[in-house]
Amino acid sequence: MNPLHASFDRRSLFRFGGAAAVAVAAGSSLAACSAPGTTEEVLRLGVMMPMSGTNALLGQASWEGVEMAVADRNERGGVAGKRVEVVLADVPDVNAATSEARRLVFNNNIKLGLGTYSSSLSTAASEVFARTGNSFVELGAVAAGITDRGYPRVYRINPASTKQTEQALKFTAEVLAPQLGKKPADLKLMMVHEDSNYGQSVTASADTNADALGMSFADHEAYSAKQTDLSSTVARIKQAVPDVILAVSYASDAVLLGRQMRDAGVKVGAFIGIGGGYTLQEFGDALGSAAEGVYDCDFPQPRLSPDAAPELAGFLERYEKKYNKFPSSGYPQGNYAGTSYVLDILELTGGSDDPDVFHEAALKYEAPNSQSVNTWGYKMGPNNQNERSEDYIMQWQDNELVTVFPTEVAVSEPKHTSPFGQ
Repeated sequence: MNPLHASFDRRSLFRFGGAAAVAVAAGSSLAACSAPGTTEEVLRLGVMMPMSGTNALLGQASWEGVEMAVADRNERGGVAGKRVEVVLADVPDVNAATSEARRLVFNNNIKLGLGTYSSSLSTAASEVFARTGNSFVELGAVAAGITDRGYPRVYRINPASTKQTEQALKFTAEVLAPQLGKKPADLKLMMVHEDSNYGQSVTASADTNADALGMSFADHEAYSAKQTDLSSTVARIKQAVPDVILAVSYASDAVLLGRQMRDAGVKVGAFIGIGGGYTLQEFGDALGSAAEGVYDCDFPQPRLSPDAAPELAGFLERYEKKYNKFPSSGYPQGNYAGTSYVLDILELTGGSDDPDVFHEAALKYEAPNSQSVNTWGYKMGPNNQNERSEDYIMQWQDNELVTVFPTEVAVSEPKHTSPFGQ
């Protein structure tokens, strides 16, 4: 076996904790030689994830979903009789995303790339695949521009930021406004966001969706996710006295913001975290009782109605057996669902990763909702954006992130609790 390729019967190879070093080592080795790409016997895919650096927790969680989907498919005979192998590249920052994407395309002859969790990383990696005439499928990044650039061979299976903020503001209007005793239009909304491509895209979508619901954001507060002190941001939140905050953060800045709001005694009516930073079990563990009542709008999580995702129970059983833990977020589920759809499409192509053949199959293939591990279905819409993927509202209750909205997927009622221990 080629040592540069991740083989999925080697279950401990990229385990949590040792993944970063292995991935970096593999990436460095790739520069020294070329690989055959897809052959008559093996279908080779490129996967780019932040396995090290500030986004490593969610990058590794995303990778676990890809790894499981490929392993499950190989156990069932592979794709069109071909064994599936993945070349995994660690992309902790934008420069690495560009260089590793080029390495996969030119050194490893990879024609189909998957990734990347992060919007900034996805924008850089997909640019390389698109400009070289190859295919790229995003499984986790939400910035609208990833698919709105109009590249014909760039696809996204997870929902974009537009759907994410639409769900958060619908929840605000239908549930939070009555709890707070105000009409939706009278709520004082505040947007707090990290200032990268990710945060800017979500903020733009939130402004548009608020207008459509007759609401508006009274304040916008941007910060760098690399900051180690958010006291100035917290001071401006305290001064604004918002009814509802929508906050867009990565992992470490989400914890930092929550801790400093707690320590400063900031009281708000409700706090909705957007995205993975507020999803991770590590967020709940780091904040403890201060996380109680914090809402999160993100991909479907493990604790959702089993009626909405009949395959979820089996997935969780296999996941816990493989990794000896309960998923720390919904990112393994989401990436498992997305990768499984990619493999279904490749089955239609007869195992061909030719960009034109894949494109035709990707537009033709359809799958209904509620037949995946996280409720997502598949149907490509305009700009190659999947129309059948959704975000839901979760809330931290008793140190567990439980789904509370919409009711058809919920396992608990939303509880009116002022967040961060206030």
